[in-house]
Amino acid sequence: MTINRRTFGSRMAGAALGLALALSSVALPTPAMAAVFPEKSVTLVVWAGAGGALDTYGRKLAELLEKESGWSVKVDNRPGGSGAVGVSQIMTQPADGYNILVFTGTLTFGIAQGLIPFELKDFRMLRAMQSEPSSLAVLSDSPFNTVDDFVKYMKENPSGQKVGGHAPGGFHQYMLYQLMKSGGFESGWIPHDASGKVTLALLGKHIDAAMMTPSTGLAQVKNGDIRLLGISTETRSEFLPDTPTFKEQGYDIEGAVWRGIAVKAGTPDDVVDSIQAAVDKVTASADWKKFQTEQFQDSPDWKEEDFTKRAASDLANQLEFLKANGLAQ
Repeated sequence: MTINRRTFGSRMAGAALGLALALSSVALPTPAMAAVFPEKSVTLVVWAGAGGALDTYGRKLAELLEKESGWSVKVDNRPGGSGAVGVSQIMTQPADGYNILVFTGTLTFGIAQGLIPFELKDFRMLRAMQSEPSSLAVLSDSPFNTVDDFVKYMKENPSGQKVGGHAPGGFHQYMLYQLMKSGGFESGWIPHDASGKVTLALLGKHIDAAMMTPSTGLAQVKNGDIRLLGISTETRSEFLPDTPTFKEQGYDIEGAVWRGIAVKAGTPDDVVDSIQAAVDKVTASADWKKFQTEQFQDSPDWKEEDFTKRAASDLANQLEFLKANGLAQ
């Protein structure tokens, strides 16, 4: 059969169309979809021991991340070194968001003293979720009923009481320093590497008084075994309406310690966004709000920008105390 030029061209066009249709039915490679964080279990590295206020917060956060966002979460307690052990654990891991530091405002004290061998720029400060005042705490059988009682005794008996709290050169020792300056007395300081140990030391009468967050000995505060002589809020706390502030007793002391989470600097923005979204679900939940009330916690909810600015401000302001006590140069 003779094929003329027109017929040949038509057949070639038809063959090309058929080939194109055949190829269109074949599944071609497509760009891989971005992975959704997290693809595996996330670890919350709590830089304090079990049983204290920070550990309680970290475990509730882990529970609610699982419940509200479907994450698989492990809690890894890494106490010691004024937080350095927990921070080092984070810094030895990849900056991928799978290891999240659960820590407190004593971070800046540790950096200023050189106890934590890192800088604020080494972290992404993701969220401050709790804040709580310090308090001067004694046992219910203590002869002291007011801050004045304690101060008067200490003025007459320099370092006459064994006073302790969490960490050397941390927030609570800083608050004691403020009370010493305001009250004109001297006191030693017995540091403990976990806030839960402060309560045990007070109950066991290894120390006579403690500067501590009320939640550190929450059960004992509620049942009356521990008496709070004063708290460092501006006005009386809604959680502790019967406890007078230092200010109303004539001592110009105010401050709070925050608790929050951070990741290693360099963690990608999309991972940070996923963590922030999961935390948003936690803080919006009825369980979290109930927990905060039960634990006597305020909820600052500072996100990365505000949290970073607060930490930088704290670091600058705490140097006077640290230098005065020979804890920083």
